[in-house]
Amino acid sequence: MSASNEAYLKLKERGFRLTKLREQLIDFILRTKGHWTIKSLGDEAMAAIPKVGIATIYRTVNLLVEEGFLTRTILETGIARFEVTPTDHHDHLTCTLCGHIVEFENEKIEELQKKIAKRFGFVLTDHRMELYGECVDRSSCQKRSRKSQKI
Repeated sequence: MSASNEAYLKLKERGFRLTKLREQLIDFILRTKGHWTIKSLGDEAMAAIPKVGIATIYRTVNLLVEEGFLTRTILETGIARFEVTPTDHHDHLTCTLCGHIVEFENEKIEELQKKIAKRFGFVLTDHRMELYGECVDRSSCQKRSRKSQKI
């Protein structure tokens, strides 16, 4: 079953009415790659689906976050970035200057987290690791920063 169909079923179970417009929007959102802001998604969605409004986009994104189809990450700047919830776990490195996000996996870190949880009497059911810093390559960082300011 596709992610869109799963989303439709979950939202119908919660009593939400799924219009053709909302179904188009859900399909559009769940096909969006990478990390994005509501503003950047909104601009693209409104161009692709002319009758959709920003309020519907906000409500739909929030519903998809609540149902686990999207993951929200709040940057140090307070800006929320979203991504389609990955099937495979990964963590993030985020530049606080330009917002560039690098996804990574590290088995040693995963094992260490399990050991720490066990030591304190926890069984991990989920986690998210967000590391913040600055790009070493300042010229690429500045270019990305200028580009994101246009969004």
